[in-house]
Amino acid sequence: MSTILLYIYKKYDIIIWVIILMYFSLKSDIEKNQYDYVASNILAEKKSKFIAYIFNISCKNEAEDYLERIKMENKDARHIVYIYSYLDKITNIPVINFSDDGEPQGTGTKAIYELISKERITNICIVIVRYFGGILLGAGPLSRAYLNSFRGALLKCDKYEILNYDEEKYTMEYYQYDNFKNKMSEYIDKRLIIIDNVKFNEKVDILIKIERTNKKQILSKINEILF
Repeated sequence: MSTILLYIYKKYDIIIWVIILMYFSLKSDIEKNQYDYVASNILAEKKSKFIAYIFNISCKNEAEDYLERIKMENKDARHIVYIYSYLDKITNIPVINFSDDGEPQGTGTKAIYELISKERITNICIVIVRYFGGILLGAGPLSRAYLNSFRGALLKCDKYEILNYDEEKYTMEYYQYDNFKNKMSEYIDKRLIIIDNVKFNEKVDILIKIERTNKKQILSKINEILF
């Protein structure tokens, strides 16, 4: 039996190795796709490698699941920094959690938090894996490296994959505008509505962003006020 196996190996050794390589390549692709990320990006900075992943999430459990899987696949990484934000289903207020995973305070997630807050991005999980290259970067360059790795992934996203708002335009009378702001103040305070641009002409033209998960309810309320 062993003689037959040895003969097969010698005759078809190249084919066997090709099959083995194809198997591990396919296995790697499958494991990668299990992350189900919206976008990823790799940044090299003084021999350190920063790998950023962006995920869509709707709750804490989804974020923690993605984070755990990435930790399992990157056990040799020096740091795994993360920040995630999602809208609480009861209060509709963003819930934010983050960790710099041992990096100097403020160098991992601070700049990323400021960016996603400015852009009103919620229901997002950002995980950045750092493989240390042996050279200390210093606080400023380190913070920029984390931010730029995230920005690189962000540029690969379709805008509407990560922004949780849809734009709507309205034209109204001046008296309606004041009434609109007063009656929609609760939605504005909770960032379910963002008044993005206002032009005062013969009438008031406004551009607003409406949070998607509550869009139907919000549009109904606006129509009730204006029409």
